[in-house]
Amino acid sequence: MHIKKIVRALAISGMLISGAVAADEMTLHDAVALVHAGKGAEARSAFAELANAGNVEALYHLGALNHAGIGGEEDLQQAAYWYTLAADAGVPEAQLALGSLLYKGKGVQKDLARALVLFNEAAEKGLIAAQYNLAMMHTAGLAHTKEYNADEDKPRAYMWFTVVLAQLEDEEAKANVTVGLDFVAKEMTPWEIEQGKEMAAAWLANRGKKGTAQ
Repeated sequence: MHIKKIVRALAISGMLISGAVAADEMTLHDAVALVHAGKGAEARSAFAELANAGNVEALYHLGALNHAGIGGEEDLQQAAYWYTLAADAGVPEAQLALGSLLYKGKGVQKDLARALVLFNEAAEKGLIAAQYNLAMMHTAGLAHTKEYNADEDKPRAYMWFTVVLAQLEDEEAKANVTVGLDFVAKEMTPWEIEQGKEMAAAWLANRGKKGTAQ
């Protein structure tokens, strides 16, 4: 992310604060601690200074604070703005958050195709929530873009459910994901199930994760 673009974005939003927090003294961990301490307004200032200093993760946190209405009013449009800057810089949490807004059409115009791309980017970086969202989109047949043909939906849904299951330890969470896996499996041919298993096994193997296809 080009630093001039960040400075311009902060200035437009009114969050470019001179001397409020010394960026070389404040860390991202310190800024997050302010949120947990109930000091939302101070946290916004701290994240703004960090973003001004080039910390792209701070952009995501600015989006999250606007999204949750912490330290100021809830503003989904502003949240989407900060998420976009962070997502463009490759922050996976921002890609997930922006994808969710695009999927629901909150704060931005609904765009399933772009949400799919963002979920994919976050999923490839290991965010389980993004992987689960992809599984659900493919189960619902919402991934019909030029990159994904209709007949790929079920195997890919099976793949992502399996990938998620391989990484979960909480039994309740695993049970919930298994419901989705069983649901999509009932609508699949044996060949499609095998295809889904193979894709899941390859994905997990490429990332050094252990897991067994269901």
